[in-house]
Amino acid sequence: MEPNPVEETAKKEEFYLGYEQWMPSPPKVQKPRSVFNAASLAYIGDSIYELYARRHFLFPPLSIEEYNDRVMAVVRCEAQDALLQKLLHDDYLSEQERNVLRWGKNINSAKTRTKKRAGAAVYNRASSLETLIGYLYLTNLKRLEEIMQKLGFSTDSSIQLTLDEVNAIQQSGLPHIGGQRQ
Repeated sequence: MEPNPVEETAKKEEFYLGYEQWMPSPPKVQKPRSVFNAASLAYIGDSIYELYARRHFLFPPLSIEEYNDRVMAVVRCEAQDALLQKLLHDDYLSEQERNVLRWGKNINSAKTRTKKRAGAAVYNRASSLETLIGYLYLTNLKRLEEIMQKLGFSTDSSIQLTLDEVNAIQQSGLPHIGGQRQ
């Protein structure tokens, strides 16, 4: 009996570097918005986003300093804001996902140095992306993977998600959350 190509594809997608799952399983939460506040979702979303960034730059092997430089370039709030603008410009998010973004952009934080450097609006939009990532981590890992791939994060060799690309997105004047500039 010949193997079913659909089953073979599904099996390949379940593995990463020979392991069944590359990311910790999320807790089973039916309605994360009723259990967690936006700041909690942004908190977990921040770590998941950084995990994607670290995984993305893992290949080819580099020095620790180079890994850190590349990861830091994409985890900064300015880069997150630029990548969020890409999703919004491409109309890639569902209405429910846009609602999570609006909910997440109102998070208050004491990170005044970051806010002073980037500005409150940029910081808030980056927090909204982290909230969405945290929300999707808890509710829909497949959709989370789709969005992260759309943003340029890969699981194979490092496709360069460079600061130049982020800057180009920032300078293109793309619309902000809800179509309004902040």
